[in-house]
Amino acid sequence: MSTRNLRYIQFAGQTEPEGIHLMLPLDIETVQVLQGWGANTAYHAHFTYNGVPLKGHPGIDLLAPPGAAILATEQGRVIEISNEPGGLGRYIKLDHRWGESFYAQVGEILVETGQVVSRGQAIARTEILNRLFPIHLHFAIRLHPYNRFDGWGGFSDPTPFLYVAELISATETDDSDTIEQRATPLPPMAAETPHMRRP
Repeated sequence: MSTRNLRYIQFAGQTEPEGIHLMLPLDIETVQVLQGWGANTAYHAHFTYNGVPLKGHPGIDLLAPPGAAILATEQGRVIEISNEPGGLGRYIKLDHRWGESFYAQVGEILVETGQVVSRGQAIARTEILNRLFPIHLHFAIRLHPYNRFDGWGGFSDPTPFLYVAELISATETDDSDTIEQRATPLPPMAAETPHMRRP
């Protein structure tokens, strides 16, 4: 698997789709994308979301150092804190004026359900121990109205809404960009079972 760099630069007056301006959900300047939106379609097709096979990776996986602060991407309210063993792990969902933001594979949780959080507030920390795959944050958003049966679990690609100056493709060969190639296992998805509640 390859990783991609996200170079994070805020520009005054930068405009994202739908007027949604999200900050990077990690307190680091440069982020590598372990697994992008819609990636690895054959792998994810083996897993279902509300009974519907996934069309690809329903989020972006951002590499992070152990114990890095995970930040609320915009002001919102904590509506769910839970755990999906063997899959997304511990996760947090925030409610916003436009939909939801979703943070999974988290370690220490710093907020409580029902709590109102500000933009950029630390809501959790990344895990501190490597498993079979590198430490990372799984991040996704849902935009109202959404459909949990669309093959993406109702999630949308958050990348167009982030303050990202440039998303460097893993296939680019510009010598000025450092793109690290790593052979790493894919983070797991839990097999859906009867009465299981996906986030």
